[in-house]
Amino acid sequence: MPPATGAEPSPDPFQVEPAHHRWLLTTCVAGIAGSLVIGSAVLGIFGENAAPRDAYASVEKASISGFYPDTADGGRSPIGRKEFSSAYQPQPDTGQPVVPERDLNNANLYPEITSNDLPYSEDRPVVINADIDGVDDEENITTITKQVPPEPTDETIKLAKGQSLIDVLTDRGVSLDAAKALVASINPIFPVNMIKPGTAVEVTLDRQIDFYGREVTFPVELSFNPGPKETLTVEADEDGRFQAAIEGTKAGTKSQYAQINHFHTHAEVGSSLYGTAKDNKIPDYIIAEFTRIFSYDVDFQRQVKASDTFDVFYGNPLTGSSSRRKVLHFAQLTLDGKTRTYYRYTTKDGQTDYYDEQGRSAQKSLLKTPVSGAKLTSGFGMRLHPLLGYSKMHAGVDFGVPQGTPIRAAGSGVVEVAGRHGSFGIAVEIKHNDRYETLYAHMSRLAAGITRGTKINQGQIIGYVGSTGRSTGPHLHYEVHVNGRPVNPTRITAAGGKQLAGKELAKFAQMKQRVVAMMQQAPSPLQVAQAKQ
Repeated sequence: MPPATGAEPSPDPFQVEPAHHRWLLTTCVAGIAGSLVIGSAVLGIFGENAAPRDAYASVEKASISGFYPDTADGGRSPIGRKEFSSAYQPQPDTGQPVVPERDLNNANLYPEITSNDLPYSEDRPVVINADIDGVDDEENITTITKQVPPEPTDETIKLAKGQSLIDVLTDRGVSLDAAKALVASINPIFPVNMIKPGTAVEVTLDRQIDFYGREVTFPVELSFNPGPKETLTVEADEDGRFQAAIEGTKAGTKSQYAQINHFHTHAEVGSSLYGTAKDNKIPDYIIAEFTRIFSYDVDFQRQVKASDTFDVFYGNPLTGSSSRRKVLHFAQLTLDGKTRTYYRYTTKDGQTDYYDEQGRSAQKSLLKTPVSGAKLTSGFGMRLHPLLGYSKMHAGVDFGVPQGTPIRAAGSGVVEVAGRHGSFGIAVEIKHNDRYETLYAHMSRLAAGITRGTKINQGQIIGYVGSTGRSTGPHLHYEVHVNGRPVNPTRITAAGGKQLAGKELAKFAQMKQRVVAMMQQAPSPLQVAQAKQ
């Protein structure tokens, strides 16, 4: 039914508005055009590097249209100008660029680079970063001059105190192994630890080439005297092995001085004479004899200091056939710089004693110290008695010594008391002569054979230290009576003994020289003990 006149037509839902259709078409066309423009721009920018080589064939040398604007004078703007190598220039006849074909086998792969641009060529060789100078044949010769090896050198060395034979050799450049091998060859014949200080050693040193081609010092010969009239020689063979022997004897024969029969020790007293003597391997009976000899003159408790020195020489007897027990031949003690020396000597009538340098006997009428290693614990005079509790005259001196220490008679005489004697406990009293008497108290027991009326000799053992009677501990109470009155035992100046004279004195002087000579060669017992280790 047609619409009424003047009325608006009713809308048709299936009708598309023409304006809308034109807008959609315009939008599509504009998008395609924009894409082409942008694509062309991108191709123009990156096509230079991405385009294949054939693309350059249709491009003129002048410019690329749209990207190289003309200048006012008809030329081309220098901005963005693209020049090409002559290898790609267009040919006059065709106007097309010619791309040369590369020889990949041996030709120049970069035709735009000429030989003049290279740092080297066939006509111009150059060594980079190196200089080679011409070498004269005469200068390229190494000349080795063969020199005559130095002659072996001889040297005399004296061993210092505390210096060993190994020290002497290594100080002169000898290797430690060679020095030890040399010493090892000597020991079976004569222990090197027994070589005394001051011994002269003759050594021949040679300069040799070792296994590694180094020049070394080598002892080819060495010699010294172990004792008088004996020479020990060590020689190296061609293989560098050492052989030692006593001259004039068969190989392997021991030195007569290796059979040690005598020993010599010199030392400072130190903390105690007995302790130091034991440290030096001196036997107890030699120490006791040494103490007895000096007991006439020396108070070992108060007079001997740590800095004082002593000398002991002992060994087999020089006379007689018995050698089962060694004896003391020489005894020397230096106190405050004053030296006392005694030698063992047997007179023509068979009496053996010790005599000083002038032939005076060491034996006096009385010993000052009847026990060895004694410590004076109580002096002579008035004192507070430790048990009674009041002052009482102490008529003797007390020596603090260990239980069982031997007690010796201060002088020769006759025993008057032997056994229990009141507060003295077990005691011995000896009458020496009409003037002197001695008393020994607080013994643990008497020595064998000591009874009343027994004749004894000076130094003979009469008993042993104890603590019997009125006593606070083991010690010896010792008294000396002169003409029946007690006197201080430490202040007695006893009369001297025997004096040698005439032929006996001359014979004694010869014996002294022999002892001194033997003493200079004798090792110490400590050295012998170390050599046996």
